[in-house]
Amino acid sequence: MNDRSTAWQLVTEYTQSDSLRRHCLGVETCMRWYAEKLGEDVEKWGVTGLLHDFDYESHPDAHPQWGMGLLAKLDWPDDVIRAIGGHADYSGIPRDTPMAKYLYACDELSGFVTAVTYVRPSRSIAEVEVKSVMKKLKMSAFAAGVNREDVYRGADEIGVPLEEHIANVLEAMRGNAAQLGLAGG
Repeated sequence: MNDRSTAWQLVTEYTQSDSLRRHCLGVETCMRWYAEKLGEDVEKWGVTGLLHDFDYESHPDAHPQWGMGLLAKLDWPDDVIRAIGGHADYSGIPRDTPMAKYLYACDELSGFVTAVTYVRPSRSIAEVEVKSVMKKLKMSAFAAGVNREDVYRGADEIGVPLEEHIANVLEAMRGNAAQLGLAGG
């Protein structure tokens, strides 16, 4: 049965790193928030966010194709698999559904917001403001692994101004701060 429990099982089987697991949970959180806001299938969007990087750690040179192949063998829906493929520009898979576009838009930004939260003295996402995220985006040395172009392109593809998208991601992640390790303390 392809549900959240099965998706989480795949994440824990193929991802040992707590930080990558939390990233998958963060993208899931943002996808669920947007799906609810847009009247989309919250469960489907959520598991798509949860699964998007499940194979990254175990098969970095074949990501996301390896994971897409396994998901196909396990009979996950084609639109979930295509959205996961489309989150990696180099896959050549077009982001031609709202779910695929929002996955792309939430991926890099949720990771960046996590990095911004970690440098706060409190390590609490409750204290992170949109202007702080915008300021850090302009600092190329900060969270240098985050592709800024992906962040900007993601907001553009979903048709949401970047500052509004950041506010939405902050709101979504604040709602799940404890599980994401962003509640401070």
